[in-house]
Amino acid sequence: MIQTGWIFPGQGAQSARMAAKFIGRGTFETVLDTIEDLSGKPVRDFTTKMADPDLKRTDRAQLAIFAMSSAIAACLREEGLSPAFVAGHSLGHFSALAASGALSLEDATQLVVERGQLMLFSGERVVGGMGVVQGLSADVVSETLKEAKLKIWPANLNLPEQIVVSGAVEDLDPARAALTAKGGKWVALNVSGAFHSPLLANEARAFADRIKETAFSTSICPVLSNKDGSPMRSARDIQDDLLTHMTGQVNWTAVMSQIADQAPESLIEVGPGKVLTGLMLRFNPALKPASTGVPALMDRAIAAHKPQMQEVAA
Repeated sequence: MIQTGWIFPGQGAQSARMAAKFIGRGTFETVLDTIEDLSGKPVRDFTTKMADPDLKRTDRAQLAIFAMSSAIAACLREEGLSPAFVAGHSLGHFSALAASGALSLEDATQLVVERGQLMLFSGERVVGGMGVVQGLSADVVSETLKEAKLKIWPANLNLPEQIVVSGAVEDLDPARAALTAKGGKWVALNVSGAFHSPLLANEARAFADRIKETAFSTSICPVLSNKDGSPMRSARDIQDDLLTHMTGQVNWTAVMSQIADQAPESLIEVGPGKVLTGLMLRFNPALKPASTGVPALMDRAIAAHKPQMQEVAA
């Protein structure tokens, strides 16, 4: 059996009018309209009309990316493709949960809406920010921040030497100075909060309560945890894993290690952009994800997989 993994991008993958070229494809539009109805938000406007500055707002960007990823996943399924496992980066984890059947589209949509609103509000309650550190390991970054006694923490481990840090805005410049002194390179991120850090504890508690009230199902394929890349199938494991999601670290390096260990014969990035494709190519060039962020790339991915499926069926 052909082993194909589906990976779903997180916030930052959005771009203005990213879904415009998909309009006219019935399945894609149906999912987009369904999520618009479920959310009560103008999802079509977010994905086909809104300019970049307005789309970057956390609640809009997260819902737009989730909607587009879910619509593309539906198009892939319509053509007979299905994943052997799924994984998603931060927000993308919810797209993965919906694709795996662990969450209904309705529940996943509601959680994404609430998550986006809570993370938006967190930036009003506590002024925070994030930065990317390149050229230093996670251990060095963590030790340096502890030694400097800063309210900044490693948030996303994107590559062995690409670490996203998050925390109090007044500590970002001191963190940059301390980390560049160790030889790291610093790039500021244009975000409105200290995502995946302890500063979101209040919002995380509210979101955990919402997670506890949500019905989960056994997934149809393994879902890789953001924490350590471990595969999950049971409803309880998936639900428990989400309880610390908002403040927990996203260890995407561990997720990519797990993917490499499973040695899938193909990998598809399901959603806008090519962020995860780029990370995977840098982590393990042998694993070459097929992107789907524009119709031509999605059609190419479908065409590449159909002969394999026919061969298996024969």
